[in-house]
Amino acid sequence: MSDKKDKIKNYDIMLQKHIDGKDFVKISRTFKGCEEKISGFILSMSRDFLLIQVDNEFSFNGYAIIRKDGFDSLRCNKFERTQKKIYKAEGAFDRGYGINKVISLESWQDIFKDLKKFDYHVIVECENKDEPDFIIGPIKRISQDKIGIQYYDPTGQLEQKYTFLKFSEITTVTFDDNYSKTFRKYLRAATPTI
Repeated sequence: MSDKKDKIKNYDIMLQKHIDGKDFVKISRTFKGCEEKISGFILSMSRDFLLIQVDNEFSFNGYAIIRKDGFDSLRCNKFERTQKKIYKAEGAFDRGYGINKVISLESWQDIFKDLKKFDYHVIVECENKDEPDFIIGPIKRISQDKIGIQYYDPTGQLEQKYTFLKFSEITTVTFDDNYSKTFRKYLRAATPTI
C-alpha cells in the first residue's frame, strides 16, 4: 500500500512541476485500442482531474478536462520544449496563457456546475464505450451522477430532448474552443416533435 501512495505522490510532484514550469506537454491516452493525444499546457490539477489549455498549431484553442488516471503517458522532451519556445517567441503566452475563471476540479458535478454558470457550450466525450459518444451543446441539467446536454448536430439544429451522459463514462470535456464558440452563434431552435 505504501508503494502505491509513494507512486501517486511522485506522479503528483511530476505533474505539479509541469504546471509550475508552464511546460508544453503531450498526453497520450488509449481507448478501445486507439491512441488519442492532447497537447498543451496543464494549468491545474486536483486529486482526480487535470485542466489543460489545448494547443492547435501554435495557438490556444480552449480547454480540456480529463481524468488524472485516464492517460498512458506524458511527454515533455526537446520537441515539447521547442513548442514552448515558439509560443513565447510568437507572443502567445502574453496574449492568452491561462484561464481567467475558476473551475472547480473536485468532481464532474462541480466541473459542470461551473461550466454552466459561465455559459460555456461543451464537447463531452465518452471514448471508452463500444460506440463512443461525442456530444456538443449547452449544459441543461446536472444530477448526482449524470449531465444533460442539449445536443446540436453539424447543421446547427438543436435537439428538443436532452442527451444524458453518466459521469462514470465521461473521458474528456472540452470548452471555450473555437469550434463551439463560433458554432453557438448559428444554432437553430429545436423543432417540436408532432
